[in-house]
Amino acid sequence: MASALSSLKAPSSKAPLFQGQNNLSAYGVETPQSTENETAQEGLAYYVKKQFDRAVNHRRNIGIDERLTRNLYANKCEYSPDQLALVDPDTQVYVGICALKAQAAQAWLRDIILNNIDKPWMLTATPIPELPEDMTERVIDLLMMELSQLGSVEEIRDRAKQLKTVALDEAKEEADKAIKKMELVIDDQMAQNAFRLSFTQLIQDISIYPATFIRGPFITQKKVATWKNNTYSASLQKIPDCRVINPFDAYPSPSSTTAADGEFFCERAKLSHTALYNMIGVESFDETNIRRALAEYCDGYGLDLSSDSARDSLEEKDQDTVRDGTEIDTIIYNGLIPGKFLIEHKILVPDPQKHYEAEIWVAGDYVVRATLNPEITDERLIYSTSYIKSERSPWGRSVIDLVYDLERICNASVRSLVKNMAFASGPIVEADSARIEGDPRDLYPYKVFLVTPDMTGNNGPAIRFNKVESISGELKSIYEYFSKVADDLSGIPAYVLGNPQVAGAGRTMGGLSMLMGNAAKGIKNVQLNIDRDIIGPIIKGFYSYNMLTSDDPTIKADAQIIASGATGLLQRELSQARLVEILQLLAPFIPVWDTMPDGLKILLREVLKQTGLPVDRIIEDPNASNVLMGRLQELTQAEGFFRGTSSPVPLPPQSQPPMPPGASPNLPAGAANVDTRSMPLAAG
Repeated sequence: MASALSSLKAPSSKAPLFQGQNNLSAYGVETPQSTENETAQEGLAYYVKKQFDRAVNHRRNIGIDERLTRNLYANKCEYSPDQLALVDPDTQVYVGICALKAQAAQAWLRDIILNNIDKPWMLTATPIPELPEDMTERVIDLLMMELSQLGSVEEIRDRAKQLKTVALDEAKEEADKAIKKMELVIDDQMAQNAFRLSFTQLIQDISIYPATFIRGPFITQKKVATWKNNTYSASLQKIPDCRVINPFDAYPSPSSTTAADGEFFCERAKLSHTALYNMIGVESFDETNIRRALAEYCDGYGLDLSSDSARDSLEEKDQDTVRDGTEIDTIIYNGLIPGKFLIEHKILVPDPQKHYEAEIWVAGDYVVRATLNPEITDERLIYSTSYIKSERSPWGRSVIDLVYDLERICNASVRSLVKNMAFASGPIVEADSARIEGDPRDLYPYKVFLVTPDMTGNNGPAIRFNKVESISGELKSIYEYFSKVADDLSGIPAYVLGNPQVAGAGRTMGGLSMLMGNAAKGIKNVQLNIDRDIIGPIIKGFYSYNMLTSDDPTIKADAQIIASGATGLLQRELSQARLVEILQLLAPFIPVWDTMPDGLKILLREVLKQTGLPVDRIIEDPNASNVLMGRLQELTQAEGFFRGTSSPVPLPPQSQPPMPPGASPNLPAGAANVDTRSMPLAAG
């Protein structure tokens, strides 16, 4: 198989992955005579490969390759070949504490995020939205019309503030409507690209590996089934998608602290011929180079990296069969590229000496894609996080990293326990073969041995039974102690998985709820990492994509992204442990709810804010109500002023108060007190 990395079969930390020199003659730089294989590696492809070489060597030198392989062995509950050589074949038992804790963490995180009723993110309008141009012009026009009716400068200033406040309220209302529509659009897009499945894989990676990586959103072509005009059909559509990157294929630059910063980020992607062929016609992909790569690498192209052998074995892939496939290893480079290489590939940039954020795909020796970063902020759309983050490296610690050494101690105690059980289960027999007739190893109950006299004169027995002392209790105590330490280090106690053997306070329902709440503090930090580093940036990417490409103006507004996975966990805890307490707190105030003092309402609202419940839907804000009533009174007075009168409107006849007996409806006010019987009759 063609391979540019054949030198990696016996890798060394200093060996380069690619050899050759970059041809810079197009830029007026003298270079030596090129070699035969240098032609395919020059320019942009050669630059990307050299950067990939740096990332591969760096990851191997800091021990990440070894940790990835070690953690994968632990998750599979298998000894590595080096460990297996030191273990007695009769006691090759493996107690998978690492795998158990990793599965518990995955189940807990899935329960928080994917099984939650509400989605783990939301969009909110900015507190002070910017006024659209048309609304700004309306405010100015209205103010100009009223200038003749306004006197002093203070009146003009006050009226301008009033109009601006009304306009901001209207803009806020329109923004809220647009954001609700944007949420529906993003939710639909994430349903189309099966984001929940990708997120399930991400949760699995974060519990096993030192870091997890996700790319997106990026544009891909998929057949999407739609129901339109009473017809169910499928059509090829371009949709935004996300993809989890296997940590074995992730190569951050040596200077990176996350996947999104640093000089660059490289991904090794195994593309089938069909996958590479489907890139033809996609924007920014080079059809000519794609066809050249398909023609030259019809038997496949592989990068022989040092971790491939163990990885293929653990992923249950036969390496020889994998090598005989037709997959093409492609380097996907996201990072800074000198402008001179971009100009060479017909990407117009103003300065050849400036480094630009770009995305380059190199399949074998061919650049099949070269494009500038489509994100307007030049943000690299690759994100990473860890179960326990490291401040200066994208590689943190996983659940398996936290308990790996403790698992080794527990496995050592179990192996010793098995061996001790074998020896202590029966006696070890010592026999003098010279004195015994027959084979002493042929033992059965009530057997009689015929022996000769002891020639030494000591009259010792011909057969001795030696009993090995059982220390299973001590070995079991060692195992239990270090398994409990593993609970503390991982933050995932045994009762999370339903272990009923909880002593002390855990034997009561309230005590177990308190223990679960304390245990959840660790998983909350993990969820905050996922919210801040994965969910928030991914939703921001979908938001930016729709703001730039959508033709629907009714979904566009200035918004903030809030990842609410940790809040969802808080609400779930409350519903399980504290909901009854909150009901008991509010129950005495229900009969006097309408007449409750504002101060008491404010106090109860502050208590509920700490629970994560929707406070405004339970107890209205007294301050907001007072402000609203004040505005309604001002509006009523203003309407009366514009009608030209401030006197109250007369009540209708059916709403008039009853007249005193004998009063006439046609008499003036006060006439009802006159006794009409003493008045003279009118003539005629």
